[in-house]
Amino acid sequence: MAVMWPRVLPEWVMQDPRRSAEREVYRQLQLVLNEDWTVYYSRPWWGITPRGGEIDGEADFVVVHPGLGVLFIEVKGGGIEYDSKSDTWFSTDRNGVRHRIKDPIQQAMSSKHRLLDKFKSAKGWPNHRVRLRHGVIFPHCESKTGGQIGPYERQLICCATEFRDSLAIWINTRLTSYVSEGRDIESGPGLVGVKAIDSAIAAPVRLSVPLHRQLQSEISQQDELLTGAQLSAVHSIEAFPRTVVEGGAGTGKTVIACELAIRYAQAGRAVLLCCMSEALARTLKQRVGFYDGLDVLTLAELERVAGREGGQKWSAVIVDEGQDVGWELWDCIEACLEPKSGVLRVLFDSNQAVYRARDDLETRLQATCFPLRLNLRNTQSIATVTEKLYRGPLIGCAGPFGQPVSILEVQPTASNDEVARIVVTLIKNEHVLPADIAVLAPDEKITKTLRSTLMTARTKVCNAMSRDPGCVVVDTIARFKGLEAAVVVLVVNRVAAASNELSYVGVSRARVLLFVVGSFAGTLLAKAMKGGLPTEAAE
Repeated sequence: MAVMWPRVLPEWVMQDPRRSAEREVYRQLQLVLNEDWTVYYSRPWWGITPRGGEIDGEADFVVVHPGLGVLFIEVKGGGIEYDSKSDTWFSTDRNGVRHRIKDPIQQAMSSKHRLLDKFKSAKGWPNHRVRLRHGVIFPHCESKTGGQIGPYERQLICCATEFRDSLAIWINTRLTSYVSEGRDIESGPGLVGVKAIDSAIAAPVRLSVPLHRQLQSEISQQDELLTGAQLSAVHSIEAFPRTVVEGGAGTGKTVIACELAIRYAQAGRAVLLCCMSEALARTLKQRVGFYDGLDVLTLAELERVAGREGGQKWSAVIVDEGQDVGWELWDCIEACLEPKSGVLRVLFDSNQAVYRARDDLETRLQATCFPLRLNLRNTQSIATVTEKLYRGPLIGCAGPFGQPVSILEVQPTASNDEVARIVVTLIKNEHVLPADIAVLAPDEKITKTLRSTLMTARTKVCNAMSRDPGCVVVDTIARFKGLEAAVVVLVVNRVAAASNELSYVGVSRARVLLFVVGSFAGTLLAKAMKGGLPTEAAE
């Protein structure tokens, strides 16, 4: 039996009444040809016309013998007619319905020429002239004339009786008649040529999902979770005039801050949304957009405004990253709030608190605390590291599992080159957008050398403040507080890896993909990534 591609006809072919003639030919070819033959069913092709237009088609069957050659076959079932006056072909189906059809010989010829172009581009296609022929099978009708069928020679076409009794002979005859001689001598493709045909029209293909699509998919899953969880928190907070919203990195504190600011502004309130970081303030402005009565300021800017005579007051004050606010600044913030009708919202991460515990701030502001207990930024793989570095309310992660954290222990002198390799691979091979990548380092000195190395590798860079769409962010961990990126390449030395706060902030900035590069064996961060922390660090 011949080697068939596909080995078994798919169900959709078996159920399609328009392919009944092709199914008959498939079975007959499989039966009458031996294992030296390879038969390919329904092979598509595509090409360009001389005028630049697209053209496509399909070879019903490509029949290959390593020694004899390649035969391209078109199949037309039912009754066949040819009208010489209009040069038109027709078929009549089992229900007696007459259909106009394409010239079957021309279809077979087109398949031969188009697929030959495909074969020639395949590895292993022979340099010699390969014998290529074409023909047509009419399995349901017989010719009453011996000379021609329409404008074509009779030997090009296999009709019903020949199909039933001597199909193998007809195929052999098509491939052995009119054998060329001399310089133009033809031969079969050989076993190597058959493999080339396999690779061109039958090789199995497994399309992988590119990394950038995986990142987008996982971020979409996280965003869908975030919407419902944050709306629920917003509604709960609204019942109290003063609230401290406590949650770890990724629990959506900044999202809540922006949502509250927009809601208050739409209700006609004068709203102040403020934070310490200039980079975060810029991100907040981009997120909330422009509303009358909504101001986004850094706390340094707020101090200048508050110091003016008759300083401005707002009916809603929202402070993001409240754990960064020094004790003396709270008086300034309180002074900007309308005394009777004003509402105060403070978003607070107890794990990053430098100045005081959440309880102290809650008492100082006479506020009600709301804990956020769901990590909606990080994948579960990243969250398993952040949770071991976190002190505060118990947090669960509802996002996708994600890819494991990539841990690359290298000497400090090799860190820059390793980072450049990772970034270039992500952009060029995985097609990740530069703006989706952030490279974070412990201090400005390391940041400068990283920028220089990446620019040498022809990668555009920017800092957290500018965040140009065509650039990779390269900045310090501290300046990236409150921000996030789909991919984070975290560069650490032993000092940073031993710091709970720097490790926690750096790791938690990554939404779906995290690389940790540097020298950190035996440090707090290393133990967190391996699943174990010393007792005193976990308390």
